[in-house]
Amino acid sequence: MSLSIHPPAPSSGGPEDRRFGALRDPRAFVRVFVGVFFRDVESFYPGCRIESIDDEGPERPAFASRRLRPGGGMDFRLVEELAEGRAQGVSIALFGSWYRIVADGSMGLGAEDVRLIRSMGAVLDLNYQILFRRSRMSILQLLRGMPEDHYVAACLEPSAYTPATTTPSRIAEAILTLRTMALSTYENRRVTTGALVLGPGPGEPEAVLRPTPPGALDFGVELTSLKSLHRLCDGRRTLFLVDRAGKLVDVVDVRQWVARERPEGEAEDAGLDVPCARLYEAHARATREGGHVCLVLSPHQEIKVFAGGVQTFVFAHGRWRVLDPASKFALWRDAVADPRLARVLFQTALELSEERQGGLLVVVPDPALVIGRLIAPEDVLDHPLAGLAIHGEDDPAASVDADRDDAAFRALGAGRGRGDAPSKRSIHYLARGRSLLTLDPAIVEALASLDGALAADGEGRLLAFGAILRHDLSPVGGGRRPPTRDTAEGARTTAAIVASRFGPVLKVSEDGVVSCFLDGERVWDL
Repeated sequence: MSLSIHPPAPSSGGPEDRRFGALRDPRAFVRVFVGVFFRDVESFYPGCRIESIDDEGPERPAFASRRLRPGGGMDFRLVEELAEGRAQGVSIALFGSWYRIVADGSMGLGAEDVRLIRSMGAVLDLNYQILFRRSRMSILQLLRGMPEDHYVAACLEPSAYTPATTTPSRIAEAILTLRTMALSTYENRRVTTGALVLGPGPGEPEAVLRPTPPGALDFGVELTSLKSLHRLCDGRRTLFLVDRAGKLVDVVDVRQWVARERPEGEAEDAGLDVPCARLYEAHARATREGGHVCLVLSPHQEIKVFAGGVQTFVFAHGRWRVLDPASKFALWRDAVADPRLARVLFQTALELSEERQGGLLVVVPDPALVIGRLIAPEDVLDHPLAGLAIHGEDDPAASVDADRDDAAFRALGAGRGRGDAPSKRSIHYLARGRSLLTLDPAIVEALASLDGALAADGEGRLLAFGAILRHDLSPVGGGRRPPTRDTAEGARTTAAIVASRFGPVLKVSEDGVVSCFLDGERVWDL
């Protein structure tokens, strides 16, 4: 992708031109605009690299010679050249100088990232136009809220950031309203709320039961002075409805909205293409058609943004993040191979994240490689390979010991020890022989929330739950040999890195971030 921004040539004239040259020559503001652009790129993509591309160097894009000539009052322009798929970096041209933005991580930049970068350019373009009085919009409208809020709003509502626009973005106003409410309490409790902003589609949605009432208020930060408004919508079940003019027109039950807006022939329980936390499935469904956007201030004081049937952005831990769940779920699904199992584990990770519970979900295509190395034999739910992994299937002399140890292992698992107090192994029978594909989702989430890892084979059969993962990465010869006892137990991230060498892993942090690990590397965060 390329962004190309070119100012007009400086004008020369009499004393007045020389006196106000700093304002008449846009080059005086080049460093400001470039600095702001790169600062804000890094706020969305921490760890990204911004490299200068020499004008004559081999890294300069082939299309760099295409120059924009000022004219028609449009001196500050944005040009895009998009490639299919994901790229490690994108090239941009700012005021004639070329740079490359290189993303951190193995996934690179996708279509959603490119769309955001394009929106950042559009917002800066509008700032430029307002500064030189080439737009009728007031600069005060762009100063309401944080710059990052406007980038997100421009990504979702690009029509509100063109030079011809005179009204503020409804999305930016809604974000500012939720930000302000997040700083307030009502009856000593944090405020949770949300809004459904109608899209630009033609005609009025059938779900709007009545026209905009006379005297309807603008949905903006000024409404936050009404304390009763803080409890009128909870954001989870009820939402404010904002029409195309930015007016607060109604309060709706999001589930009933979805039921009315369901496409003809779609089953009531039809699943989303990309999994979403069950608490917000209706919010995602409400945005699948018509260009609607749903914003929610959650109990964790996060601002969640839904558009196109998925959660696209989240404001958490002091910054905005681009989620792109479709690409990340596709990568996870390909790694797991079984689409049903991939969806179950992905959904489970989202539910744990929403409840702020940590977890580690491990898929082991070949259990024989992990029992006794990654997973302790006593943590295995009576898997038939446990004895082979400990003693080695190629050692006949070990068969007697294997049978004896297996019998002791079964006794421990059933809680029939020598009068010892029951342990976690005493309840293994509750999950023995079960599959993640047939267990109720709530049961899978309960098992995954226990301290330790939830492990399943490639077909979904449950191998272990609440298992403290070990690692013994000493090389194994032609035959299997007993692992050494010098194993190490570390933090959840360390365990995820080690486990991912045996199969795909999802790690859920207690701060709500879901991470995917493949082949010993973190490939994405959600």
